[in-house]
Amino acid sequence: MATCNHWRWRWAAVLTVTVFAASMTQAQEQPCGSGAQSAICFGAIDVPDDQRATFTLAARQAIDAIHSREFAEDLRNFATRHAAHGDHAAAWAGVDPVATIAALKAGVPGQRVATYGGLRGWFLRTFFGNMAYDGSAEGPILLNRAALPRSAPSIANTFAHEIAHRAGLRHPHSSRDLATARCEPPYVIGTLVEKHAAGQEWRADSDDCHLFRGLTDSGHQGT
Repeated sequence: MATCNHWRWRWAAVLTVTVFAASMTQAQEQPCGSGAQSAICFGAIDVPDDQRATFTLAARQAIDAIHSREFAEDLRNFATRHAAHGDHAAAWAGVDPVATIAALKAGVPGQRVATYGGLRGWFLRTFFGNMAYDGSAEGPILLNRAALPRSAPSIANTFAHEIAHRAGLRHPHSSRDLATARCEPPYVIGTLVEKHAAGQEWRADSDDCHLFRGLTDSGHQGT
């Protein structure tokens, strides 16, 4: 009987370690881009299990979009046509699209993601519309579980938005004029990433800068 109990405890210990290791592997998943971007990877994506596949896809979409020629073209077109005029212009002062894209690319490798929720998440979502924030420079980007589930392109939008914050870009009007803030750099960058992630299904809506209503069917900015 003693020998039987001994082996039973050993098997229980092995099973516990295996389950723990598997859960740690899931928490430390590092999604990468596709094709030429397959060596560019986020850091750990620590999210609820039922959201893991969506977040993994969103990370891939964000990486692919940020590194795409089309994204660079759209960002350059927006800055050229719209960044110098309007209440949002001050936030674009000194923003160079080429340098901005380089900073976004530099912010992707190893970028960790996690979530927060509870009463805090509900309160910030309900009264301030908060969906995520960039947190500390060393920590993960934090997405509000009260704003989930969301589509992969929408989450890719948020990734790009928060990485833009870490690159030093801001939307100073967000606390007093959200319509203007949506035309400021982090929001515009997020919208463009979502546009390229969603492909032909994407349509500008009320959460996007009103200037995106000028996008043509071909996907490039109209006049």
